[in-house]
Amino acid sequence: MLEYMWVVWLVVFVLALMIETLSSELVSVWFAAGALIALIVSFIPQTTWWIQLVIFAVISVASLVCLRPIIHRALKRTVVSSNVDELIHKKGRMTKGCDEFNHGEVKIGGVLWTAYASDEKTPIDAGAVVEVLAIEGNKLVVKEIKSN
Repeated sequence: MLEYMWVVWLVVFVLALMIETLSSELVSVWFAAGALIALIVSFIPQTTWWIQLVIFAVISVASLVCLRPIIHRALKRTVVSSNVDELIHKKGRMTKGCDEFNHGEVKIGGVLWTAYASDEKTPIDAGAVVEVLAIEGNKLVVKEIKSN
């Protein structure tokens, strides 16, 4: 059995890499690293299977605990906010009213935007002053600002 342990570690290595390709969470790549080291150690004469297993476990756990946070931080995708995000909480004037069935238009900073009311059941008339609550796709979600 000892002469075929390299096959076991090769299978574990390949399976761990295949599982990692299905996931983007960096889970099984650490076990692939452990299997690779165990595969290399399996070619050393007179190395028993349990020593290889201990090496696999130690390398896998050590790389998981030590390297995962570092690599996860390095690969972390940052959200890049765009200048469109600056429209949130801005005020504008409706140039075309909106209701439950139709989108309207709001003018902010000289630019016309398609908009709809945050409460679609409450129509907003043309000429009303509105505040941008959110952006969904290329449409603004607005609410009317009532003047006292």
